[in-house]
Amino acid sequence: MSGQTIIEVNKIFTDNVRSIKKRPLPVLDLGPYLSNNSLKINELQKKLHDVSKDLGFMCIVNHGIKPITMRNIEEEAKKLFDLPKSQKLALKVDKHERGYLPYRSTVVRKSRYHSEEQIDNYEAFNYGTNYHSTNQHVIAGTRLFGTNRWPLNTPRLEKAALTYTNEMTNLALKMLPLWVRVFNLSSDYFSAYFSNPHSYVRLIHYPPKADLLKNEYGLGAHSDTCMMTFLPKENEPGIQILDSNNEWFWPEIPDEGIMVNFGQLLERWSNGFVRATPHRVIPPLNEHRYSMPFFFSPNLEKKVVCIPTCKEIDTPPLYEPVSFQEFHTSYMNRVYKHFEDFNN
Repeated sequence: MSGQTIIEVNKIFTDNVRSIKKRPLPVLDLGPYLSNNSLKINELQKKLHDVSKDLGFMCIVNHGIKPITMRNIEEEAKKLFDLPKSQKLALKVDKHERGYLPYRSTVVRKSRYHSEEQIDNYEAFNYGTNYHSTNQHVIAGTRLFGTNRWPLNTPRLEKAALTYTNEMTNLALKMLPLWVRVFNLSSDYFSAYFSNPHSYVRLIHYPPKADLLKNEYGLGAHSDTCMMTFLPKENEPGIQILDSNNEWFWPEIPDEGIMVNFGQLLERWSNGFVRATPHRVIPPLNEHRYSMPFFFSPNLEKKVVCIPTCKEIDTPPLYEPVSFQEFHTSYMNRVYKHFEDFNN
């Protein structure tokens, strides 16, 4: 292929991914529900039911996350990524997925959404649930059972990060009774699964990149591994969603809305009823883009067993029981070579 042909192919690809249509996401107003107004609960339950089995992406408003909480973590993320490269690399990501991932360091080598290796255009910093040194899994060195690591000279980062995580965790837990109603379960069904839920945040910086190579993205097409992901509206558009008709679109959400999508663990748990929706990120054109997705899952070691109302009587479930620790680490090993190396 000639140089001119390659340029033309890249331009066609860039134009195609940037010119797709915009569509509003389904919006769930949590205000009445969080204020214990039961009048709207059936309507909210039905909407969650319909969204979860179809698009698998929605937006929540009146969610209770303070605007200042989201502003603070975004500002601290910007300061973090402005640190000298040497300081960031001193906290390079460990086997518990805590720490820094350098720009263009992740190569997606296997995915059900594309056949070619994909080099992503972002840098990231991960933190999550802290596990005490006396935890048996910490003592054994089990993957994901770790503690957070914070860079020097970022005095406000830890407080802003943990405030954000705590508020998001509380919101996610408050949504569990809605899932109980969607699946027609007993009110305490999820209690044993979420006595110590595992959550993590990936602070992500996407530098501008106007011209793309063929099959180049900010983050390639994927679906999350967790139960639910919460993503506040970002300073720059970037995320694109694949609907159930295999059409990509730019989502539109209200200011201070939070996008919510469902991960592969919930897809397995619900025996395929809930859709783990593919999505991707397109690099921004001019401004730097900052993202702070919050990923929420059950207790790391607790195996999820097919929800009883999601299978026919005497019909085997589609998936074997699995814990999030087992499922997530297996997935990361298959997709990213640098995580496979942590098993050695």
